[in-house]
Amino acid sequence: MIKKKRWLTFFLALVPGLGHLYLGFKKLGLQYMIGASACIIFIPSMPTVFPFALAALWFYQLFDALQKAAWMKLTIAEHERMMFHPDSYGAPWSMGLPPVSEYPQGDVNPVWLGIGCVAAGFLLLVATAFPWLWRILTDMNIGSILLSLALIGYGFRMLKKNSKV
Repeated sequence: MIKKKRWLTFFLALVPGLGHLYLGFKKLGLQYMIGASACIIFIPSMPTVFPFALAALWFYQLFDALQKAAWMKLTIAEHERMMFHPDSYGAPWSMGLPPVSEYPQGDVNPVWLGIGCVAAGFLLLVATAFPWLWRILTDMNIGSILLSLALIGYGFRMLKKNSKV
């Protein structure tokens, strides 16, 4: 196993997705890169929503890369301990070895990803194909309204998910 340096992960994660690519999470790193690029592209069309989304994505991916680097460091230490000190669990071929835990995957539900892609595509279509409609929506501050509704919906989802009823 190749040991990855946490400080290097931090500096690479300053560019969205690059820290994940360094750690070996290629699919996740590309998703963060594409998400950040999409936010940057959409900033002129909705300047109140997409800078917020870009900041949230950037901080989340930075935190996630550091968490994955810490998990990898602990996993490598446990692996080395089991390889070089097998006396604590018996011989390496014994059945009493504890399983090495895999990183808990918090993958995005494909349904939500699909809804997000459809919504972003719809907004881009309205902004480019129907500029008069887009001007009406921006005059109504539709970006702020959509952002506030998304935050309220996410808050209700978190409350429902974590309720102790």
